[in-house]
Amino acid sequence: MITALLRPLCGTLALLAAPAAWGVASEPVRDEAVAVQLVTTAEEVAPGDTLEVGVRFRMDPGWHIYWDNPGDTGRATILEWEWPEGTTVRALPREHPVRYGSDPFVDFVYEDEATYYEEVTVPADWPTGEPFPLAVEADWLMCEKVCIPGRASLRLAQPTGPETLPDPGETAALAAARQEWPADPGDLRAELRRDGDRLQLSVQGLGGDGGEPTGELFFFPGPTVVSPSAPQAWQAAGGRLTGELVASEYAGELPATVPGVLLHPEGWEAAGGRRALRVEAEVVEGAPLAAGTSGSPPGGGGGPPNWAALFALAFAGGLVLNLMPCVFPVLGLKVMGFVQQAGEARRQVVAHGLTFTAGVVVSFWVLAGLLLLLRASGAELGWGFQLQEPAFVFGMAAFLLLFALNLSGVFEIGMGLASAGGQAESRHSRGFSGSFLSGILATVVATPCSAPFLATALAGALTLPALPSLALFTAIALGLATPYLLLSAFPALLRKLPRPGAWMETFKQFMAFPLYATTAWLLFVFADQVSGDNFLRGLFALTGIAFAAWLYGRYHTPSRRPLPRRLATAVSLLLAVAAIAYGLPREPRTQWIEWSPETVAALRAEGRPVYVDFTARWCVTCQVNKSVVFGSDRVLEAVRERDIALVRADWTNEDPAITRRLAELGKAAVPVTLMYLPGEEEPRVLPETLTPGIVLTALEGEPAPSAEGNRFAHADPP
Repeated sequence: MITALLRPLCGTLALLAAPAAWGVASEPVRDEAVAVQLVTTAEEVAPGDTLEVGVRFRMDPGWHIYWDNPGDTGRATILEWEWPEGTTVRALPREHPVRYGSDPFVDFVYEDEATYYEEVTVPADWPTGEPFPLAVEADWLMCEKVCIPGRASLRLAQPTGPETLPDPGETAALAAARQEWPADPGDLRAELRRDGDRLQLSVQGLGGDGGEPTGELFFFPGPTVVSPSAPQAWQAAGGRLTGELVASEYAGELPATVPGVLLHPEGWEAAGGRRALRVEAEVVEGAPLAAGTSGSPPGGGGGPPNWAALFALAFAGGLVLNLMPCVFPVLGLKVMGFVQQAGEARRQVVAHGLTFTAGVVVSFWVLAGLLLLLRASGAELGWGFQLQEPAFVFGMAAFLLLFALNLSGVFEIGMGLASAGGQAESRHSRGFSGSFLSGILATVVATPCSAPFLATALAGALTLPALPSLALFTAIALGLATPYLLLSAFPALLRKLPRPGAWMETFKQFMAFPLYATTAWLLFVFADQVSGDNFLRGLFALTGIAFAAWLYGRYHTPSRRPLPRRLATAVSLLLAVAAIAYGLPREPRTQWIEWSPETVAALRAEGRPVYVDFTARWCVTCQVNKSVVFGSDRVLEAVRERDIALVRADWTNEDPAITRRLAELGKAAVPVTLMYLPGEEEPRVLPETLTPGIVLTALEGEPAPSAEGNRFAHADPP
């Protein structure tokens, strides 16, 4: 009974006491998925004393903001403080981040909650009893499935008094946050060495942590030096930790020191169980990497290549070429030819096998020489450099698509070459010249089937020095020739070979899918290099190339008469050439500016006409409008003469700012096109379906005609 009576009284007293702590925290400000609040660790602070001031971010489930180094993507949080004159401020450490995502993109983020603290000393001459103003502008990026920029202005009047009174709740929160701050053992020594893309971080002075650490260590670099997505391999011995890291592609020249956070999920003994260590690594230029660590960086990236593995893969690729349908059927016939030429003498059989091998090797040397000449004429031509050129990327996609269609059986090439090889074998059945020529022809026969395997050799020829490149091609040649050489030395092995059959066609068609996957990856690269118009043209061009290949395969068959076959070849070739010419990227005829309300306002303030296109890639009408309007020379001439600013609001992915603007216009979908004219406050809303005439009419200040049935066309814009 007494308890029931006291409970409301206690609640009333708590409400009455609340204003005493009101200055400890500002009112939370929410922007989309993040709430931000300004907090302090003191209910009152005395002039000349110190308190901690923090900006606390609380993220909705599934959302995150970014650490100072955001990783592969994202943007660091920015705080712009305003301090009264005479205030002394010291930045306090940040909590360690967590990794978000997986290869190829890993970010360093905060989830759930994070507080950015500053240590603030109030001026000694600050009037006691006068509130101490705190102000900060917070700017952050919040991401889940989409990323949204956030911003908040926070203000707080910190009460002052004759003595500092700590706030128990915020003091406890600060103590908990300190446990996630990186510890700073004074005797820690760290060095960072670099060899190409390979980095080696050595940390000494960990005392009892000299043994093999448990858990997964990870180094979060302060600057953009280490690749966030590359694995890190760590070894411990004698009180020293050594990590094999991969340099970021944006690393550039390393600074004198690289700060960062070394995280041990189970806690560092040298740091009293805290999980994060602050590391200030001195960069040691020109020093060799320390011995006793792994010989190559994790993930296979960077560092000197593993030559043995590289040549082994090249040799294996040459071996696999013998399983291709255009090579395998003639394998046994050629070996039997060696036996007949030598009159069954083992020594002569081996000699012919060696001569055949020499023909294969020499032909691959010629191929390597041609590629080296190509590199020499291209001024430091390299595989990575090539992929920076959109035209090259599109050409490679078209080339690989053709090979994939060939392996899928849409059309056939190469079998005629195999037949030519058999005829040459019979014509040159005497002497070693026939064996040598057969080796050359074997290489030529293998070429149409070699696309899945020669890509590595091509990359090597364009990136490795001349001698290693030549050795790489030699390894492929030896892989191709080894079965011939072995079977010529041991003819009895012929009985061990599987018989040619349907399995070979299945294997051939299966090998098309890695090429389709590579084509898809090249298109992914191409999409980031060119405008949407160029990318769409490229997709249509690949469709045309596929149609040309199908036409060739459908009508260029032995059962058809010579004239239809020649006609099919000519038409297919013309279609393929036209498709490639159509798909090659072109310089855009118009330059677009990314939309934002501020951008539109700034352009209008300059007195320029502004054309705003609310569009999306998945909107077919939008693409038709763009093609029709800006394919017109009259429109382009008007854009140049009147200095019209072309602004694009891309709604392909969800964008809350664009959604709000569309709602303000009374719209629920795209396309929406606005024309801002100088001297007019409101924009002209053009019809859904556009023509050059509609745009030019609106530009002249006349009302744009509404398209028939256009439910979004307004005579008077809202």
